[in-house]
Amino acid sequence: MAKRHDVKQTATPWGRAQLQPAWGLLLLFVTLLVLPLGCQEETSSGTAPVVEAESPVISAPAPTETAASQEAEAPAPKMVLAKTVHDFGEIGPGTAQEARFEFTNEGNAPLKITQVHSCCGVVTRGVKAGQVYKPGESGALELDYRASTQPGSMTRNLYIRSNDPKLNTASMTIKATIVPRIKYDPVRLKLFTNAENAGAKEIVLTSLDGRPFSVKGFRATAGALKADFDPTVEATEIVLKPIADIERLKRNNRGRIRIDLTHPECQSVSLLYDVLSEFTVDHEQIMLFNLQAGQPVKREVWVMSNYEKEFEIESVSSQKGTVKLVDQRKQGTRYGLTFEITPPALESERAVMSDVVEVKIKGGTTLSIACRGFYQGK
Repeated sequence: MAKRHDVKQTATPWGRAQLQPAWGLLLLFVTLLVLPLGCQEETSSGTAPVVEAESPVISAPAPTETAASQEAEAPAPKMVLAKTVHDFGEIGPGTAQEARFEFTNEGNAPLKITQVHSCCGVVTRGVKAGQVYKPGESGALELDYRASTQPGSMTRNLYIRSNDPKLNTASMTIKATIVPRIKYDPVRLKLFTNAENAGAKEIVLTSLDGRPFSVKGFRATAGALKADFDPTVEATEIVLKPIADIERLKRNNRGRIRIDLTHPECQSVSLLYDVLSEFTVDHEQIMLFNLQAGQPVKREVWVMSNYEKEFEIESVSSQKGTVKLVDQRKQGTRYGLTFEITPPALESERAVMSDVVEVKIKGGTTLSIACRGFYQGK
Protein backbone atom coordinates (compact mmCIF):
# COMPACT_ATOMS: atom_id res chain seq x y z
CA MET A 1 0.00 0.00 0.00
CA ALA A 2 1.45 3.13 -1.10
CA LYS A 3 2.37 5.62 1.57
CA ARG A 4 0.51 8.78 1.67
CA HIS A 5 2.80 11.60 2.10
CA ASP A 6 1.40 14.67 3.64
CA VAL A 7 2.65 17.64 1.86
CA LYS A 8 3.38 20.43 4.27
CA GLN A 9 3.64 23.79 2.67
CA THR A 10 6.08 25.88 4.41
CA ALA A 11 6.70 29.47 3.52
CA THR A 12 10.06 29.77 2.11
CA PRO A 13 12.27 32.79 2.41
CA TRP A 14 11.67 33.59 -1.18
CA GLY A 15 7.95 33.63 -0.55
CA ARG A 16 8.40 35.95 2.33
CA ALA A 17 10.52 38.11 0.18
CA GLN A 18 7.79 38.39 -2.36
CA LEU A 19 5.21 39.26 0.22
CA GLN A 20 7.27 41.96 1.91
CA PRO A 21 7.55 44.21 -1.17
CA ALA A 22 3.86 44.17 -1.63
CA TRP A 23 3.16 45.17 1.91
CA GLY A 24 5.85 47.82 1.68
CA LEU A 25 4.30 49.41 -1.37
CA LEU A 26 0.94 49.45 0.37
CA LEU A 27 2.37 51.13 3.45
CA LEU A 28 4.18 53.72 1.31
CA PHE A 29 0.96 54.58 -0.53
CA VAL A 30 -0.95 55.00 2.72
CA THR A 31 1.79 57.19 4.14
CA LEU A 32 1.76 59.45 1.11
CA LEU A 33 -1.96 59.92 1.50
CA VAL A 34 -1.75 60.70 5.21
CA LEU A 35 1.23 63.12 5.26
CA PRO A 36 -0.35 65.97 3.20
CA LEU A 37 -3.43 65.88 5.34
CA GLY A 38 -1.34 66.14 8.49
CA CYS A 39 0.52 69.32 7.21
CA GLN A 40 -2.73 70.98 6.37
CA GLU A 41 -4.07 70.40 9.85
CA GLU A 42 -0.91 71.72 11.51
CA THR A 43 -0.96 74.81 9.36
CA SER A 44 -4.60 75.49 10.04
CA SER A 45 -4.05 74.97 13.75
CA GLY A 46 -1.43 77.71 13.73
CA THR A 47 1.70 75.59 14.18
CA ALA A 48 3.43 76.37 10.93
CA PRO A 49 6.82 74.97 10.08
CA VAL A 50 9.71 77.28 10.76
CA VAL A 51 11.42 78.48 7.60
CA GLU A 52 14.62 80.46 7.91
CA ALA A 53 14.95 83.16 5.26
CA GLU A 54 16.15 86.81 4.88
CA SER A 55 13.90 89.36 6.58
CA PRO A 56 11.93 91.29 3.95
CA VAL A 57 12.30 95.15 3.76
CA ILE A 58 8.97 96.72 4.63
CA SER A 59 8.41 100.20 3.09
CA ALA A 60 6.41 102.84 4.98
CA PRO A 61 2.99 103.34 3.46
CA ALA A 62 2.53 106.49 1.38
CA PRO A 63 0.77 109.29 3.26
CA THR A 64 -2.89 109.21 2.72
CA GLU A 65 -4.95 112.26 1.82
CA THR A 66 -6.21 112.44 5.40
CA ALA A 67 -2.64 112.59 6.82
CA ALA A 68 -1.63 115.31 4.38
CA SER A 69 -4.65 117.41 5.30
CA GLN A 70 -3.92 116.96 8.99
CA GLU A 71 -0.35 118.12 8.44
CA ALA A 72 -1.55 121.16 6.46
CA GLU A 73 -3.95 122.02 9.27
CA ALA A 74 -1.30 122.23 11.98
CA PRO A 75 -2.27 124.72 14.73
CA ALA A 76 -1.54 128.31 13.63
CA PRO A 77 -2.86 131.82 14.32
CA LYS A 78 -4.72 133.74 11.63
CA MET A 79 -5.25 137.52 11.78
CA VAL A 80 -8.32 138.69 9.87
CA LEU A 81 -8.92 142.45 9.58
CA ALA A 82 -12.45 143.79 9.34
CA LYS A 83 -11.10 146.50 6.99
CA THR A 84 -7.72 147.67 5.74
CA VAL A 85 -8.55 151.23 4.61
CA HIS A 86 -10.19 154.10 6.49
CA ASP A 87 -11.11 157.20 4.47
CA PHE A 88 -11.85 160.31 6.54
CA GLY A 89 -13.14 162.06 3.44
CA GLU A 90 -12.91 165.86 3.42
CA ILE A 91 -11.57 167.30 6.66
CA GLY A 92 -10.47 170.73 7.82
CA PRO A 93 -6.81 171.73 8.30
CA GLY A 94 -5.42 171.04 11.76
CA THR A 95 -8.46 169.03 12.87
CA ALA A 96 -8.27 165.96 15.12
CA GLN A 97 -9.56 162.69 13.66
CA GLU A 98 -10.02 159.17 15.06
CA ALA A 99 -10.11 155.75 13.38
CA ARG A 100 -10.37 152.11 14.44
CA PHE A 101 -9.15 148.90 12.77
CA GLU A 102 -10.72 145.75 14.23
CA PHE A 103 -9.30 142.23 13.78
CA THR A 104 -9.99 138.68 14.96
CA ASN A 105 -7.75 135.66 15.48
CA GLU A 106 -9.58 133.10 13.35
CA GLY A 107 -6.78 130.56 13.69
CA ASN A 108 -6.46 127.68 16.14
CA ALA A 109 -3.34 128.92 17.97
CA PRO A 110 -2.56 132.09 19.99
CA LEU A 111 -1.85 135.23 17.94
CA LYS A 112 1.12 137.21 19.33
CA ILE A 113 1.76 140.84 18.34
CA THR A 114 5.47 141.53 17.77
CA GLN A 115 5.42 145.16 16.56
CA VAL A 116 3.07 148.08 15.89
CA HIS A 117 4.44 150.64 13.40
CA SER A 118 2.87 154.10 13.23
CA CYS A 119 3.71 157.14 11.08
CA CYS A 120 3.99 160.92 11.34
CA GLY A 121 0.93 162.70 12.67
CA VAL A 122 -0.61 159.43 13.92
CA VAL A 123 -0.73 158.13 17.50
CA THR A 124 -1.83 154.50 18.01
CA ARG A 125 -3.34 152.81 21.07
CA GLY A 126 -5.11 149.60 22.03
CA VAL A 127 -2.55 147.22 20.53
CA LYS A 128 1.12 146.90 21.40
CA ALA A 129 4.00 144.47 21.08
CA GLY A 130 3.72 141.43 23.34
CA GLN A 131 -0.07 141.22 23.40
CA VAL A 132 -1.55 137.75 22.78
CA TYR A 133 -5.02 136.99 21.38
CA LYS A 134 -6.52 133.52 21.88
CA PRO A 135 -8.28 131.71 19.00
CA GLY A 136 -11.56 133.49 18.37
CA GLU A 137 -10.51 136.57 20.35
CA SER A 138 -10.77 140.05 18.78
CA GLY A 139 -8.83 143.30 19.17
CA ALA A 140 -8.76 146.80 17.72
CA LEU A 141 -6.00 149.22 16.77
CA GLU A 142 -7.24 152.72 17.59
CA LEU A 143 -5.54 155.85 16.32
CA ASP A 144 -5.62 159.62 16.60
CA TYR A 145 -4.66 161.70 13.57
CA ARG A 146 -3.95 165.43 13.56
CA ALA A 147 -4.48 166.87 10.08
CA SER A 148 -1.90 169.12 8.50
CA THR A 149 -2.60 172.82 8.17
CA GLN A 150 -1.80 172.63 4.47
CA PRO A 151 -4.58 171.68 2.01
CA GLY A 152 -4.21 168.60 -0.16
CA SER A 153 -4.51 164.80 -0.18
CA MET A 154 -3.14 162.73 2.69
CA THR A 155 -2.24 159.02 2.90
CA ARG A 156 -0.64 157.28 5.88
CA ASN A 157 0.25 153.58 6.29
CA LEU A 158 0.35 151.60 9.53
CA TYR A 159 1.57 148.05 10.18
CA ILE A 160 0.99 145.29 12.73
CA ARG A 161 3.52 142.45 12.78
CA SER A 162 2.61 139.14 14.40
CA ASN A 163 3.34 135.40 14.39
CA ASP A 164 0.66 134.74 11.76
CA PRO A 165 2.58 132.52 9.29
CA LYS A 166 0.56 133.70 6.29
CA LEU A 167 0.10 137.37 7.22
CA ASN A 168 3.24 138.24 9.13
CA THR A 169 2.73 141.99 8.44
CA ALA A 170 -0.79 143.38 8.30
CA SER A 171 -1.02 146.74 6.52
CA MET A 172 -3.65 149.40 7.15
CA THR A 173 -4.13 152.75 5.38
CA ILE A 174 -5.80 156.00 6.38
CA LYS A 175 -6.45 158.76 3.90
CA ALA A 176 -8.20 162.10 3.69
CA THR A 177 -8.55 165.25 1.65
CA ILE A 178 -7.65 168.35 3.64
CA VAL A 179 -9.90 171.18 2.52
CA PRO A 180 -9.57 174.78 3.77
CA ARG A 181 -12.46 175.92 5.94
CA ILE A 182 -11.10 179.43 6.53
CA LYS A 183 -9.60 181.62 3.85
CA TYR A 184 -7.10 184.27 4.92
CA ASP A 185 -5.71 187.16 2.91
CA PRO A 186 -2.88 187.94 2.54
CA VAL A 187 -1.22 184.53 2.88
CA ARG A 188 2.16 186.22 3.58
CA LEU A 189 2.93 189.64 5.05
CA LYS A 190 5.60 191.86 3.48
CA LEU A 191 6.91 194.28 6.08
CA PHE A 192 9.31 197.26 6.00
CA THR A 193 11.15 198.80 8.91
CA ASN A 194 11.05 202.30 7.39
CA ALA A 195 7.27 202.33 6.83
CA GLU A 196 4.54 203.32 9.24
CA ASN A 197 3.45 200.26 11.23
CA ALA A 198 5.98 198.34 9.08
CA GLY A 199 3.50 198.57 6.21
CA ALA A 200 1.43 195.73 7.74
CA LYS A 201 -1.82 195.10 5.86
CA GLU A 202 -5.12 194.00 7.38
CA ILE A 203 -5.68 190.23 7.65
CA VAL A 204 -9.15 189.17 6.44
CA LEU A 205 -10.47 185.79 7.66
CA THR A 206 -13.47 184.29 5.79
CA SER A 207 -15.47 181.11 6.51
CA LEU A 208 -15.68 178.97 3.35
CA ASP A 209 -18.47 176.71 4.62
CA GLY A 210 -20.66 179.48 6.02
CA ARG A 211 -20.18 178.52 9.67
CA PRO A 212 -19.48 181.47 11.99
CA PHE A 213 -16.36 181.53 14.14
CA SER A 214 -14.43 183.81 16.48
CA VAL A 215 -10.76 184.62 17.12
CA LYS A 216 -9.37 183.42 20.43
CA GLY A 217 -5.63 183.98 19.98
CA PHE A 218 -3.01 185.91 17.98
CA ARG A 219 0.73 185.17 18.29
CA ALA A 220 3.79 186.21 16.26
CA THR A 221 7.50 185.32 16.43
CA ALA A 222 9.20 187.18 19.31
CA GLY A 223 6.02 189.23 19.78
CA ALA A 224 6.97 191.40 16.78
CA LEU A 225 3.29 191.70 15.77
CA LYS A 226 0.08 191.95 17.80
CA ALA A 227 -3.62 192.44 17.05
CA ASP A 228 -6.70 193.52 18.98
CA PHE A 229 -9.77 191.24 18.82
CA ASP A 230 -12.93 190.39 20.75
CA PRO A 231 -13.14 186.60 21.42
CA THR A 232 -16.90 186.85 22.06
CA VAL A 233 -17.72 188.09 18.57
CA GLU A 234 -18.70 185.38 16.04
CA ALA A 235 -18.98 186.03 12.32
CA THR A 236 -18.34 184.43 8.94
CA GLU A 237 -15.76 187.17 8.20
CA ILE A 238 -13.37 188.84 10.65
CA VAL A 239 -10.79 191.56 9.92
CA LEU A 240 -7.64 191.87 12.06
CA LYS A 241 -5.31 194.87 12.07
CA PRO A 242 -1.74 193.83 13.00
CA ILE A 243 0.30 196.22 15.17
CA ALA A 244 4.04 196.09 14.42
CA ASP A 245 6.93 196.49 16.85
CA ILE A 246 9.63 197.93 14.56
CA GLU A 247 12.55 197.26 16.87
CA ARG A 248 11.59 193.61 17.31
CA LEU A 249 11.06 193.25 13.58
CA LYS A 250 14.61 194.50 12.98
CA ARG A 251 15.88 191.63 15.10
CA ASN A 252 13.46 189.10 13.62
CA ASN A 253 13.12 189.81 9.93
CA ARG A 254 11.44 186.45 9.27
CA GLY A 255 8.72 184.86 11.32
CA ARG A 256 5.28 183.29 11.61
CA ILE A 257 1.85 184.46 12.77
CA ARG A 258 -0.61 181.98 14.30
CA ILE A 259 -4.27 182.87 14.69
CA ASP A 260 -6.37 180.57 16.89
CA LEU A 261 -10.04 180.15 15.92
CA THR A 262 -13.23 178.53 17.21
CA HIS A 263 -14.31 177.10 13.84
CA PRO A 264 -15.09 173.37 14.42
CA GLU A 265 -12.99 172.26 11.44
CA CYS A 266 -10.29 174.92 11.52
CA GLN A 267 -8.75 175.50 14.90
CA SER A 268 -6.01 177.82 13.64
CA VAL A 269 -4.36 179.37 10.60
CA SER A 270 -0.70 180.29 10.12
CA LEU A 271 0.91 182.80 7.82
CA LEU A 272 4.52 183.88 7.37
CA TYR A 273 5.93 187.37 7.39
CA ASP A 274 9.12 188.79 5.87
CA VAL A 275 10.77 192.05 6.80
CA LEU A 276 12.86 193.87 4.24
CA SER A 277 15.82 194.59 6.45
CA GLU A 278 17.31 198.05 6.39
CA PHE A 279 20.75 196.74 5.42
CA THR A 280 22.03 193.61 3.77
CA VAL A 281 25.32 192.04 2.62
CA ASP A 282 25.99 190.30 -0.70
CA HIS A 283 27.76 187.41 1.08
CA GLU A 284 26.35 186.24 4.40
CA GLN A 285 29.11 183.61 4.54
CA ILE A 286 32.74 183.62 3.36
CA MET A 287 34.13 180.21 2.32
CA LEU A 288 37.91 179.64 2.02
CA PHE A 289 39.91 176.66 0.72
CA ASN A 290 43.55 175.50 0.63
CA LEU A 291 44.51 177.64 3.61
CA GLN A 292 47.98 177.64 5.14
CA ALA A 293 48.54 178.64 8.75
CA GLY A 294 49.84 182.20 9.06
CA GLN A 295 49.36 183.07 5.37
CA PRO A 296 46.61 185.72 5.02
CA VAL A 297 44.02 185.83 2.23
CA LYS A 298 41.74 188.70 1.20
CA ARG A 299 38.03 188.81 0.42
CA GLU A 300 35.61 191.65 -0.44
CA VAL A 301 32.05 192.04 0.85
CA TRP A 302 29.47 194.70 -0.05
CA VAL A 303 27.09 196.21 2.53
CA MET A 304 23.98 197.87 1.05
CA SER A 305 21.02 199.95 2.17
CA ASN A 306 17.73 198.38 1.02
CA TYR A 307 15.96 201.73 1.44
CA GLU A 308 18.50 203.76 -0.52
CA LYS A 309 19.46 205.75 2.57
CA GLU A 310 22.86 207.15 3.41
CA PHE A 311 24.64 205.35 6.25
CA GLU A 312 28.02 205.00 7.91
CA ILE A 313 29.94 201.97 9.14
CA GLU A 314 30.89 202.47 12.76
CA SER A 315 33.16 199.46 13.34
CA VAL A 316 34.26 196.05 12.01
CA SER A 317 35.54 193.25 14.26
CA SER A 318 35.80 189.47 14.40
CA GLN A 319 34.97 187.25 17.35
CA LYS A 320 38.28 185.32 17.22
CA GLY A 321 40.51 188.07 15.84
CA THR A 322 41.45 186.23 12.64
CA VAL A 323 39.71 188.77 10.37
CA LYS A 324 40.50 192.47 10.08
CA LEU A 325 39.32 195.30 7.82
CA VAL A 326 42.11 196.54 5.51
CA ASP A 327 40.10 198.73 3.13
CA GLN A 328 36.65 200.22 2.59
CA ARG A 329 35.18 202.34 -0.13
CA LYS A 330 31.76 203.95 -0.53
CA GLN A 331 29.63 203.95 -3.68
CA GLY A 332 26.34 205.79 -3.23
CA THR A 333 24.36 203.93 -0.55
CA ARG A 334 26.67 200.93 -0.28
CA TYR A 335 30.12 200.10 1.06
CA GLY A 336 32.78 197.75 -0.29
CA LEU A 337 34.75 196.17 2.59
CA THR A 338 38.05 194.30 2.07
CA PHE A 339 38.90 191.77 4.79
CA GLU A 340 42.25 190.14 5.50
CA ILE A 341 41.86 186.69 7.00
CA THR A 342 44.87 185.05 8.67
CA PRO A 343 44.42 181.31 9.37
CA PRO A 344 45.70 180.40 12.84
CA ALA A 345 47.98 177.45 13.55
CA LEU A 346 46.23 174.10 13.74
CA GLU A 347 45.36 173.13 17.27
CA SER A 348 43.80 169.73 16.50
CA GLU A 349 43.40 167.17 13.73
CA ARG A 350 40.31 168.99 12.53
CA ALA A 351 41.75 171.17 9.75
CA VAL A 352 38.98 173.77 9.74
CA MET A 353 38.91 177.39 10.87
CA SER A 354 35.87 179.50 11.62
CA ASP A 355 35.11 183.04 12.74
CA VAL A 356 32.31 185.59 12.66
CA VAL A 357 32.75 189.15 11.38
CA GLU A 358 30.47 191.78 12.89
CA VAL A 359 29.78 194.99 10.93
CA LYS A 360 28.14 197.64 13.08
CA ILE A 361 26.16 200.32 11.27
CA LYS A 362 26.01 203.71 12.94
CA GLY A 363 22.60 203.90 14.58
CA GLY A 364 22.58 200.46 16.19
CA THR A 365 22.14 197.79 13.48
CA THR A 366 24.80 195.03 13.45
CA LEU A 367 25.32 192.65 10.53
CA SER A 368 27.02 189.25 11.02
CA ILE A 369 29.12 187.51 8.35
CA ALA A 370 30.24 183.91 8.94
CA CYS A 371 33.80 183.00 7.85
CA ARG A 372 34.76 179.33 7.37
CA GLY A 373 37.93 177.85 5.83
CA PHE A 374 39.68 174.53 5.14
CA TYR A 375 43.44 174.01 5.30
CA GLN A 376 45.52 172.81 2.37
CA GLY A 377 45.93 169.07 1.98
CA LYS A 378 43.41 168.31 4.70
